Amino acid sequence: MRASLVLLIAAIVSLLGCAGASADEGGSVADSETLTGSVVLRQSAALPVGSLLTVTLEDVSLADAPAVTLAQTQFEVKSQQFPIPFSLVYPTAAVRPGASYAARGRLNLGDQLLYTTTERNQIDPLNPAPIQLMMDPVQSGPLPTPDVSLTDTYWKLLEVGAQPVAVAEQMREPQLVLSSLDARFSGSGGVNRLMGGYTLDGNSLTFSQVASTMMAGPPEAMQQEQAIIAALGSVRGFSITGDQLTLVDAAGQSVLTAVAVALR
Repeated sequence: MRASLVLLIAAIVSLLGCAGASADEGGSVADSETLTGSVVLRQSAALPVGSLLTVTLEDVSLADAPAVTLAQTQFEVKSQQFPIPFSLVYPTAAVRPGASYAARGRLNLGDQLLYTTTERNQIDPLNPAPIQLMMDPVQSGPLPTPDVSLTDTYWKLLEVGAQPVAVAEQMREPQLVLSSLDARFSGSGGVNRLMGGYTLDGNSLTFSQVASTMMAGPPEAMQQEQAIIAALGSVRGFSITGDQLTLVDAAGQSVLTAVAVALR
């Protein structure tokens, strides 16, 4: 009889322990919620490298006071494919009964605001449903052009020294392409094909073993080509702004300028 009583008490304690554990587990799950969704642009455009997407969940109950942020997520946009998914975890304990909540998104490049939501996106924070945030551009002009890569880009030469590059009749367009695979470059001086190697270290750039084929052309075209070859030999650095390339000498003076051309 006594043994049976002991076994009964042990069973009751065990059941109470399991019930307590379930309550604890349920409590931890209920401590937070996750808002999921995606962001789209009403007027799509290529975003500059370094653009940051920020999504916030805000208490917007008071019309005459700033919104209070409940939670926020921020990450760099590395894809040009929209919509971009997001998830935002927030504590349910911070949700005020009867308050109004809305999600807001914005895209920044540094301190420059590029896109933002312009409509209120109401959220039930205790029962959040997936949402799509539509963002509108906030500047009147075009977005900054993303900087083009130095390598694997077709660079059409525009100037050598301070002189505009001309294309002689029935001659090739002066251009350069720096291959990222083997640190070699190829191109055209206008009459002959150009080739050689290059060394790239940060913004430092030098060309080596610059060579060309041996075809003859109009005197003006040959003179311009020789100027391009000489300029390549003096290059010590470069800068890129959008699709514009400037090659500079040891003194930082421009010796060649070029523009990136999209090939079809």
